Amino acid sequence: MGSNFLPRPPPVALSALMSNAAKLKKKAVEFEQKKQYGKALALYVQILESGAAGNTEPEVGLYNRVGDLLLRTGDANGAIGYYRKAVDLYAESGFLNNAIALCNKILRQDPSQTVVHYRLGRISAQKGFKGDAKVHFLEYAQQMQRAGDMDESFRALKEFADLCPDQDDIRLMLAEQLSKQGRSAEAAEQLQTLHEKLTAEGRTAEARAAAERLAAIDPAAAPRTGGSSSAP
Repeated sequence: MGSNFLPRPPPVALSALMSNAAKLKKKAVEFEQKKQYGKALALYVQILESGAAGNTEPEVGLYNRVGDLLLRTGDANGAIGYYRKAVDLYAESGFLNNAIALCNKILRQDPSQTVVHYRLGRISAQKGFKGDAKVHFLEYAQQMQRAGDMDESFRALKEFADLCPDQDDIRLMLAEQLSKQGRSAEAAEQLQTLHEKLTAEGRTAEARAAAERLAAIDPAAAPRTGGSSSAP
């Protein structure tokens, strides 16, 4: 009598892929020990590419290792590319300290990596490292301004002010910069947000100063004290 069960295919694909990766990694380590870095790199890259093709979980540490070897062979740009990939994978997996360490490694090699300052600012804010977040958001905003992208610079400053709302000096600075660029409505909105916050915290003198600055930008604006809304 025939069986109703279909034959189970041998589960060799994934295990074979993992076994092959282990062999390649062992060989790559041997090449490293012999200082044959080019050959080691070729094998590590092969492991990463075969893993991606097989939809297996990427080895984050291997991206970091490839970056280190590329750096050792003088390819700083190539190294940074792998480091940045590792940063993304670490952050996606919740390993924020690892992501922060790698961002700092990148910036030691190339402080002009604008997007890394932004990434590091966001991750630092997520971790509650407000001082570090502030440094990197400001650096990113300044680099965007130097590149002529004022919209992105202001967007980043607003993002930081919203992520870390206790940083009143940043929101005030943003309002001042917007005002200087003739973007009075946006500047007024930032001052309104600041005034509401200061009023809610009972910081009367500072709230009054924010209201005075608001009046200088938009004499018709009535300072909000909370509970009201306006378009952002």
